Amino acid sequence: MIASGVLVADLMVAGVRAHDLASRNARLEHGFSSFERGALRVARSYTVAFATYTYDDLDADFAATEAHSVDPFLSQYRSKTDLLRSTLVAAKASSTAKVISAGLASISATRAVVDLFLDQTIVNVRGSQPAATQRVELTMVRRNGRWLISNVVLK
Repeated sequence: MIASGVLVADLMVAGVRAHDLASRNARLEHGFSSFERGALRVARSYTVAFATYTYDDLDADFAATEAHSVDPFLSQYRSKTDLLRSTLVAAKASSTAKVISAGLASISATRAVVDLFLDQTIVNVRGSQPAATQRVELTMVRRNGRWLISNVVLK
């Protein structure tokens, strides 16, 4: 009985902390500079493009991500998409993605690390899978005035 009371109290404290963190993040984002907001906007866009595809237009889908990528991510991405292409086509797989939350882990004039939570729904010949939420850590570098993906870690 005491253990269940402690569990309930712990859950209540965790809920309050999560609410406080969400409020703090909203206040922080409001105070971001246009440079920081721009990095977040680009990271959101790139992450959706990275996780969205359709089997009948994979070349365009993959090219969109490649156009915004540099090594080491670019080489890794190309090798993985070459391996996945036939599997995705055979399964008639498509994916839609939506960023549900994003925040800057760190940012400088030349590098940004963004943590994102992404809902991704996959449809294939077996049917539709419910949206699955993934945490993504996206590292971008700034070159010639543009943010480019240099690393992606799925957590």
